[in-house]
Amino acid sequence: MPENEKDPEAIRDSLDDIVEKLDQTTSSSQQWGETMSTNRERWEELKAQIHSRQKRLKELVLEKKAGNIGKEEFDEKYQKIQKELTALEFQIYNLRLGTEVEVE
Repeated sequence: MPENEKDPEAIRDSLDDIVEKLDQTTSSSQQWGETMSTNRERWEELKAQIHSRQKRLKELVLEKKAGNIGKEEFDEKYQKIQKELTALEFQIYNLRLGTEVEVE
């Protein structure tokens, strides 16, 4: 069910639960460390993918500044990379929180 069709109370409860899980307490830091230890390979994979996208964004900006690509091509590629980065960030959140939050 799309989020805009969900009960507002259910959405609020879900967001409250996520915020509570993000609370920066000693126990949450310890849990984060445990999660990373348990999922070390996945964590390293996500970091590499994020680094790759960030590098590609820098290259894209340099191509634009050098005049090698036009505004439309830049905007199209920029949006694509940003969406990929957002999806990767959500995978990290899900890994940390043990949730299944999805990006639209």
